[in-house]
Amino acid sequence: MIIQNGVHTPKGSLCPEKGTADLQGIIGPVANLLLGDPNAALSKPTELRFGSHGSLAVDLDKGVWHDHEEGIGGGVLDLISRKTGITTRAGQLSWLEKNGLKEQKLTQSPASPKVLVKPQIDTTYAYKDEEGRLLFEVVRFEPKDFRQRKPDGKGGWIWLVKDVRQVPYHLPQLIEANPSQSVFIVEGEKDVLRLESLGLIATCNAGGAGKWPDELSKHFADRRVVILPDNDEPGRKHADKVAHALGIVAADVRVLCLPGLSPKGDVSDWLDAGGTVEQLLELVAAPGNHLPEDDGPTEQHFEPGDEDDEKQSQASLLVKFVEQRFELFHDSNKDVFVRDRKTGEVRSLPSRQFRDCLVAGFYMDTGKAPRDQSIREAITTLAGLGRFHGELRSVHLRTAGGNGEYWLDLAAPGSSRAVRLRAGHWEIVEEVDIAFVRPESMQPLPDPIPGGSIDALWKVANVPQGSRLLVLTWLIECLRPETPFPVMELLGEQGSAKSTTQIALRRLIDPNACDLRGAPKTVEDVFVSAGACAMVSYENISHLPAPMQDALCVLATGGGFAKRKLYSDAEESVITVKRPIILNGISAAVTAQDLVDRAITIETPVITERQEVTGLWREYEENRAHLLGGLLDIAAKALAVLPDMRITADDRPRLVEFALLGMAVAQAAGHAPEDFMREFGASRQESLARTIDASPVAAAVVDMIEARPQGVTAPAKEILLTLEQYRPTGCDSWPRSPKGLGDALRRAAPALRQLGIDCKCLGKIGGAVKWEIKRKLPKQSPASPEVLQNTPTAAKQQDIRTCRTSSRDLSPTETPEFDDADAEVF
Repeated sequence: MIIQNGVHTPKGSLCPEKGTADLQGIIGPVANLLLGDPNAALSKPTELRFGSHGSLAVDLDKGVWHDHEEGIGGGVLDLISRKTGITTRAGQLSWLEKNGLKEQKLTQSPASPKVLVKPQIDTTYAYKDEEGRLLFEVVRFEPKDFRQRKPDGKGGWIWLVKDVRQVPYHLPQLIEANPSQSVFIVEGEKDVLRLESLGLIATCNAGGAGKWPDELSKHFADRRVVILPDNDEPGRKHADKVAHALGIVAADVRVLCLPGLSPKGDVSDWLDAGGTVEQLLELVAAPGNHLPEDDGPTEQHFEPGDEDDEKQSQASLLVKFVEQRFELFHDSNKDVFVRDRKTGEVRSLPSRQFRDCLVAGFYMDTGKAPRDQSIREAITTLAGLGRFHGELRSVHLRTAGGNGEYWLDLAAPGSSRAVRLRAGHWEIVEEVDIAFVRPESMQPLPDPIPGGSIDALWKVANVPQGSRLLVLTWLIECLRPETPFPVMELLGEQGSAKSTTQIALRRLIDPNACDLRGAPKTVEDVFVSAGACAMVSYENISHLPAPMQDALCVLATGGGFAKRKLYSDAEESVITVKRPIILNGISAAVTAQDLVDRAITIETPVITERQEVTGLWREYEENRAHLLGGLLDIAAKALAVLPDMRITADDRPRLVEFALLGMAVAQAAGHAPEDFMREFGASRQESLARTIDASPVAAAVVDMIEARPQGVTAPAKEILLTLEQYRPTGCDSWPRSPKGLGDALRRAAPALRQLGIDCKCLGKIGGAVKWEIKRKLPKQSPASPEVLQNTPTAAKQQDIRTCRTSSRDLSPTETPEFDDADAEVF
């Protein structure tokens, strides 16, 4: 079968497309654009072959193609229809126009039949980024035509560049040039090369007149710019558009109309006609031909295109509006985001934020309010474009970075300003290329003031003196997204300013419209909240069930949550996040061993003198910029000394990254690193005791080892019977089977090990699973018998690792017998 303009016709009836004789000459470029590079080994001068076996043939003489595998073929428009899905002739011709492919006339002589001219590459112009890496090329064909292509990473080319970053031509040369020299902006690469050959700095945008994107303007900040328009109406409009775009950022902008320039002529024509560099520089220095200062910056207005608004659906106009104003991309979860080309702000495509921005912007530019159905259709189309044609980028909330360089988003409306933090230094960067998304509840941070002090924080945050290094380290750790986050838990009685302290800590680095949130009801609530907030903050937590504690542990170390999408059977909705967590409550809610290992518990002291809250918060807000600056000062100093911090392998805690940072923070704040380790160790001991108290089995094991220092090695059933006599009074969660005991011992083993008690499963021996519970021998040299003989009995009955003394006053006759190994410990 043959496809003719989307209609199947019998094989053998192939004829030229009606009214499309002028299209036959561009079958080659169209095939390259849609199919990629041809198979060079199988192609001929008059026939291109595509595919590993050359199954798709393109006849350059006849302007037709044929797929031998599927038995279909046709002309230029048929190939466009097959590969793009565009079925209307108007749409197909519009596609050709958008991709820089125009109808080519057939050349002929009076005495000869029509001869097709095959386009040949004449010149290529490379567009490179700041580091000199090739982004894309503008290719000039003969007969005269221009197309763009980008490298495919495999030595070939892709003839679609919609997702490629746009830069000025010869950007590296522009960066290296003397900033005091004028930069000449022309319409084409040929003119750029001509001016550069005369020792001038010149550049242009890809695509020629009318194609200046806003993202190019930032490269001309504080530069003196001279625009040389071509002598025609499109050239003058282009110069005016560029001048107003650069008027926002450039130090000086001038539009220079060259005298005596021929109609449709450019600067190269002017030079060919006798113009000189000296004359050009004199014209630049002369008054006039510049952008009036009182014009001010103007917004780029939406241009619907060549077709009338009435001929385009409103959804299509909305899509085109977004493509002009925003950059589409997606993250690793395939969620689509838009980045404002002017301000750098990033929004989630389905968010109410972006929807409102789209409606308002479209109305301001067109004077028409878009219909709700059109908005939904446009967002659906944009989601597909962003997911399959947009760039894959990392999206961040408030903080980003790693490997010694960190970013803190200031979230100032209308800008992408952020703080860059490095070892020994921090600074505010005006334009940041990092994709910081800002949910509606996120509040801006003040510009930090260097040289500030953190001392004013403790006037509002009720943190005891002995725990302030811990809190300070936790705040700085929240700026390092590549490390596991400790969970901050504030405990205290009613009226001890737990919530006030929590708000003060959060507002310092991540202010939010709702700084404190109530206890989550489900695990899904935890991850949904984390997906929209840079810090998870809950207040008045009295109890956390085991699944919730597991979720917080995953959230602190980085993980995901998946559930079935609504109205679907096989699709999942996935949330993958890692966030710092802060909680408060009267009683300890963090009891699961894994979460306890990652928790920092702070007891807020009782407030003896009440103060006016309004005055406290007023003073806090007045000092917040200084507080943030002081925190960043300490963080920069800490990062500088962090590589020198050391902890021996035997002393490394679970949160070793936090411990090393804490030692560096202590030194940066004028303390000794050991001061932090003392605070950290006290917090760990407190958490450890809480873990033992929360596990009836662990508490029973400790009491059993105190009474039976030699330990026990026996089947789990026998150990369960032995532990019954040490079972805490009023305990309801006691294991009812040997398997239940084994599960409880595995959960308690890490905490018991820190108390000097080894608890391990020996596997199945003789038909039963055996466990061994005994004291862990210290690594230091054993005490001498003389020392033991002079040691008081009471000291022998005390566990030096837990400072717990047996409640029993053992008489010599009641003292259990134990072997020499036990004597080394006691």
